[in-house]
Amino acid sequence: MILNRINKNIRNSSVAMMAALTWLLFTNCDSMIYDESDCVESCNLIQLVYDHNMKFADAFDSEVEQVSLLAFDAETGLLVQRMDVEENKLTDNNEIFLNLDPGKYNLLVWAGRHSESFDIAAGTVGQSTMEDFHCRMHREEGGHINDDLSHLYHGTLELDAKYASPSKPQKSIVYLKKDTNVIRVVLQQNGGDLDVDDYDFTITDANGWLNYDNTLREDELLTYHPWYRYSGSVEVNVDPVDPETKSAVSLSNETRVTHSAALAEFTTGRLMWGAKPILTIRHKDTGKNVMRINVNDYAMLVKGLYNEKMSEQEYLDRQDEYNMTFFLDEDGKWLSTRVIINNWVIVRNVTPVE
Repeated sequence: MILNRINKNIRNSSVAMMAALTWLLFTNCDSMIYDESDCVESCNLIQLVYDHNMKFADAFDSEVEQVSLLAFDAETGLLVQRMDVEENKLTDNNEIFLNLDPGKYNLLVWAGRHSESFDIAAGTVGQSTMEDFHCRMHREEGGHINDDLSHLYHGTLELDAKYASPSKPQKSIVYLKKDTNVIRVVLQQNGGDLDVDDYDFTITDANGWLNYDNTLREDELLTYHPWYRYSGSVEVNVDPVDPETKSAVSLSNETRVTHSAALAEFTTGRLMWGAKPILTIRHKDTGKNVMRINVNDYAMLVKGLYNEKMSEQEYLDRQDEYNMTFFLDEDGKWLSTRVIINNWVIVRNVTPVE
């Protein structure tokens, strides 16, 4: 009888040891295991790429400084995890390590130092849904924007998280789009003495509130004001070559012309095709509009042959800087037959927007 009890204790101890070992192998991804598929967690590397630009090249390293990544359970729609990561804390390939239970998830990324210019909810794990993470631009009373906006980027991904261990993580990519634009407006006049302070420059658009899916949310009409203004002039030799000798001539009084210019620089939210962002330049003393145009229409003037396969919206999303030069005659009226946009000279007749 004593021998039977000893054998029973040995068998019970063996079962307990085997159970403990099995639990360890199936619940700890970092432990020494022979079959990594036994890991019950999904270890993921999420790479962040910003190549949705006119260079079709990844500019993440040079442009994006911070990332907010949110993971939602695809079945319940509830927030599972949020990670706010500085760019210098990412891997060399701009990756974030994300540890989840196996399953299907929806990932949302808002990137850039968005908290400086935009409001995005902090969220609560187990309660918040994707729809809660819309992005609203800071503005002054009446919808006025006077500051240089911090860059904003957006991306989403449907993730099917499989069993994976840290040594063999599942790798996925979130592609980002840029939601802010720099618009530089230059008034130029032959002769004269343009002073930027003589003019009011504004851009109006209702694009200051983005949904979680990067579509526009209903918002008030915003008025963007330039955050940088500058007046300047340059002397140009209008006849640099002697017609008889074919050699260069000196910059004499007869061939020298002064061009004066006024520069206004804006940062705006995402430009949406079908919307009407209106650039207005008004002379302060007379109260009259020098010009009033649809920014989208003028942006499309230089889309060009190489980009003809792009949709209008793709072009607006890829092109994040617009340099527009407009010419005034001696009386300060807009010469609408000639415009320079991003170094492209456009010669045409245009009826200003009323």
